[in-house]
Amino acid sequence: MPNSEPASLLELFNSIATQGELVRSLKAGNASKDEIDSAVKMLVSLKMSYKAAAGEDYKADCPPGNPAPT
Repeated sequence: MPNSEPASLLELFNSIATQGELVRSLKAGNASKDEIDSAVKMLVSLKMSYKAAAGEDYKADCPPGNPAPT
């Protein structure tokens, strides 16, 4: 299954982007501190999983499989 890893990395990448949007919208909407903290913890967890799987930090403009912009 050589194609399963890039797909899962891309899914994880997209999950991080989605969670980041959620955190931004919660902050903009003046959500409770507990709600924001919970969303941020999930975001950090996703980023740690991405780093473990990809071997590098998450970069918003650099999906897995694409070279970093220069």
